[in-house]
Amino acid sequence: MQTPGHAVLNLALLGGGAHPTLVLPILAGAVAPDVPIVILYLREHYLRGLPDERIWSESYQRPFWLNLIHGVHSVPLGLLGALGAWGLGWMPGAAFFASALLHALGDLPVHAQDAHRHFLPFSHYRFISPLSYWDVRYHGRAVALGELLLVLAASVWLGWKAPIEGRLALAAVVGWYVHTYRKTFLR
Repeated sequence: MQTPGHAVLNLALLGGGAHPTLVLPILAGAVAPDVPIVILYLREHYLRGLPDERIWSESYQRPFWLNLIHGVHSVPLGLLGALGAWGLGWMPGAAFFASALLHALGDLPVHAQDAHRHFLPFSHYRFISPLSYWDVRYHGRAVALGELLLVLAASVWLGWKAPIEGRLALAAVVGWYVHTYRKTFLR
């Protein structure tokens, strides 16, 4: 899934609208697993001047980056963090780790050849899904449209109770999704 979609869906699923103090931890947990990917891309593209093809085929494949990226997408580690924080009564921490866990679970069915090792540290197994959120060889066009519609529905649901700033942010995310879908799949 795309990172903004994780943020909107996690906020809807974890009830951030009903618990305003948990909105920021939920949003942070939703985007945290993709932060290493963003850092890698920015570093390689802007500092080293590498083209996208080399970033994904070479830099992304280096053991350091793969271990880091797959580690932050670990279902057991996210579950351990969520349960540990909840057990200590630290609700912002529990919300953060629950959101990171939902991110990992949301990625699991929509990553084909780029699948993460979601079961670290217990297994290096990668579930190669028949679906992809971006790769047309694995139904990317349909999966991306489904993701766009889920984000739109969650945005409408969240928008009913959101202040104007929240509604504008949700509208911006939906607009970004529509633009990205058109640019990627409707050329």
